[in-house]
Amino acid sequence: MKKQYAVAALAMAGCAGAQAQASVTLYGLIDTNLEFLNHAGASGGSLVRENSGGLSNSRFGFRGTEDLGGGNKAFFILEAGFNGNDGTNATAGVLFNRTAAVGVANDAYGALSAGLQYTAMYDTLIKYDPMVFGQQYTWMPTTGSADSFSFKARVNNSVKYVGHFGGLTATGVYSFGGTADSFQSSAAYGGALDYDSGSFAAALAYDYRNGAINSTGMWTKSRNWSASAREQVGDFTVLGGYEHYLYNPTKGATVSSALWFGGVRYLIGPQFRVTVAEYYQSNKAANVSNSLMSVLGADYILSKRTDVYATVAYAASTRYANDKYTPVGLTSDTAFGPNQTGVTLGIRHRF
Repeated sequence: MKKQYAVAALAMAGCAGAQAQASVTLYGLIDTNLEFLNHAGASGGSLVRENSGGLSNSRFGFRGTEDLGGGNKAFFILEAGFNGNDGTNATAGVLFNRTAAVGVANDAYGALSAGLQYTAMYDTLIKYDPMVFGQQYTWMPTTGSADSFSFKARVNNSVKYVGHFGGLTATGVYSFGGTADSFQSSAAYGGALDYDSGSFAAALAYDYRNGAINSTGMWTKSRNWSASAREQVGDFTVLGGYEHYLYNPTKGATVSSALWFGGVRYLIGPQFRVTVAEYYQSNKAANVSNSLMSVLGADYILSKRTDVYATVAYAASTRYANDKYTPVGLTSDTAFGPNQTGVTLGIRHRF
């Protein structure tokens, strides 16, 4: 249960001048599971391990707002990821690696914020990924190939706008590269339009980023765009879409990749949900496998804060089968074989 703190909590945070209309919320989630993987070693052996983040990445954070009057408010978000299996930071040396942002919002015109923030594509596609960006198993934001064709989940040094206009949400993000004498070096930007009428939703999103400038005054360019939709019919929710990736190196040929994704969620009862998901990546790079992954997941709700889950996934190469491009799930590990199966059993608790 989220804990609300008023003036006292703000004082502890150093906000001595806070008013009665201000509040801070402490929140978090811990998700830990046991996983079995075959074809996990060079000799083809299996692996049993404990992981953090099966359906959701473990995190904790602080969220605060202050009423400024006239439909305006100030807000901040600080969110840190951690590994529930060993207590370490999700990103070594960085505490608030997920979000660190401050901004202002208006009831009619939307919110404007600055800091480390999620990209427009991330905010949009998480609503349409059947596995909701679950660490095990999804191929978003990164895909199943070891070349890591992906859209950016978060950007530093960013300015972000989010506006809600009836059923339409408009998002825009710009990230400053911060390189002297080159405004475009390491810069990134993106936008999204997401329409939700209740039972039906559809969205378009775009993500662009530059690499760091090199000695010749050039930088790499990466582009992602996506189209996705969701339809709810009774206890069934059907959702999916398409993501396209294009990479321009400073030298050599352009590389492209495409990811198709889709699935069905079925609410068997108020406490039990089953998800079936499918991911397929086509890759036009030379000697790189196309890949597919099928997922079956079950989630049982014990209470408002706690649920247990089980997931089975199968990934395989469909072209070249060169053993390098078929990891199950969102992981840097690669499979040592043309296919791989993963099974998890975990528990997730919110606070």
